[in-house]
Amino acid sequence: MANVNIIYHSRGGNTMKVADAIAEVCGIGAIDITTPHNITSSDLLFIGMGIYAGKPDPILLDYLDQLPVNSILGAALFSTSATGTDHMALAVNLLEHKGIQVYPRHLNLKGQFLFMNKGKPGDKEIRKAQNFAQEVLGAFNY
Repeated sequence: MANVNIIYHSRGGNTMKVADAIAEVCGIGAIDITTPHNITSSDLLFIGMGIYAGKPDPILLDYLDQLPVNSILGAALFSTSATGTDHMALAVNLLEHKGIQVYPRHLNLKGQFLFMNKGKPGDKEIRKAQNFAQEVLGAFNY
């Protein structure tokens, strides 16, 4: 079996819910980057991030910047935000600079923020996350 890992950073719990759904499909646990862990290499790394003011959380960007070069073969990105739009270019650039192949399609889901998007991510978004995980695993032949 390939070495697949799921990492995420979640301020409000939205991204954590999505990470857990992806982890269920992969049959492994998702790792909050703020907890002690040790990922020295990975064939495929799912990376989850919250988007705030149109940018990935700086804590996650710092984490990605610290990843060792040539230790991760591929990555698939997912995010939650109030708008559900793709704002992951900074993360993609960081990863590609390290020689990591980034899956071309990103999963962008709406998450609850204050009074917006109440109940998101819900069942529909969780199913999208699970389908995304299956799609990515298939694309990387896992």
